[in-house]
Amino acid sequence: MTGPDHGVPPPPPPLQAPRQPVFTGLPAVIGLLLAVMVGAHLMDWWSVEQGAGAFHRWLVDAAAVRTGEPAQRFGSGPLGGFAPYLGHVFLHFGWAHLLLNAGALLAFGAAAARPFGTGFRGWAGFLAFFFTCAAAGAGLHVLVHMNEASVMAGSSTAVMGLLAAAGWADGGRRGMLRLAVPLLALHIVMIAADPWLNLPIAWTGHVGGLLVGMIAYPAFVRIFAWR
Repeated sequence: MTGPDHGVPPPPPPLQAPRQPVFTGLPAVIGLLLAVMVGAHLMDWWSVEQGAGAFHRWLVDAAAVRTGEPAQRFGSGPLGGFAPYLGHVFLHFGWAHLLLNAGALLAFGAAAARPFGTGFRGWAGFLAFFFTCAAAGAGLHVLVHMNEASVMAGSSTAVMGLLAAAGWADGGRRGMLRLAVPLLALHIVMIAADPWLNLPIAWTGHVGGLLVGMIAYPAFVRIFAWR
């Protein structure tokens, strides 16, 4: 029987894993988009609550995609009507609208942004993709509804592209098809039924963003991602 070897120090106590912040895995570019969206809506809400409405009127003029009679009455927006094709992602019609889109951005944005990497090039690539989806959604909405009175806003045009992109990022073509095709089919059904349902949802805007995500995301990653 031997005693303990007093020349060997005892093993250190097991290390406790540090607590991880809630948003550890959230790319900074997603946090930036969320901050701008929430900040714009807070200022919009505050402006309306104070009865001034100046910021609200400016934001609607700069960001709302308008067709038909609203476009004729108020114009189609600054920069020759191009600004709303991108700016509509920062205008939301109420807190529920904002929170729904912010939740979807959190759910799909991190996976979509990760393949671009970090740094300026990664940010530029992800934002180029995000706003291309937004512009495609706005463009399809205008094309389909050009002879109807409509006002469209919200980041769902871009978020739908992120959904397809998340499928690409996590599961390749098969993962994208599994996520995007059922949603595309649902939207086609809802577009056909919209004359009877008349829901305040920009179905065609969603489809435009979704199609860009389904088709173009791998090209954006190849062009902008670090190798």
